[in-house]
Amino acid sequence: MNSYGKLFRGHSEKNNQLLLRSYDPVKEKYFEVIKEARNEGLKQVIINSEIMTDILYATLNSDGLILKVNMSDNTDDDIKENVKAIIRKLKSDKLIFVKLKEELEWAADSGSIDINSIDIYISNKKYEIHSNGIIHGDDLDSIFDKIMKPVLEKYFYGK
Repeated sequence: MNSYGKLFRGHSEKNNQLLLRSYDPVKEKYFEVIKEARNEGLKQVIINSEIMTDILYATLNSDGLILKVNMSDNTDDDIKENVKAIIRKLKSDKLIFVKLKEELEWAADSGSIDINSIDIYISNKKYEIHSNGIIHGDDLDSIFDKIMKPVLEKYFYGK
């Protein structure tokens, strides 16, 4: 069953936690999910391009595949095509990730959200990860524990 989740984090000195809350866009309004979490003292996680790049690297390190990197509309078409070409080559040579990281470096350096979303395949499951902190796929707890949480802990808390 495909499901959705939204990433949140505690934002007090004592509450350095990361959470993945289930989210059903058919039954719940996005802003209500955010509002409810804020009332509980949580902040939504926005996944900037630097975090996206780290998620891509963690996926490859966990024997996963990068299926697609969706760039913002403002991104130069040449860069979009280069990224697509590199991703095709990644399936047979994971060392090419260095070239992908170089191609995306301008976005990661700016702290931007120029990477709108990524599609990855890991543990025989496909996931979509969006810059607004929404994850879509099967068995979201698995991707959260294996990939998302370690990357986000390092980014936010230096763990």
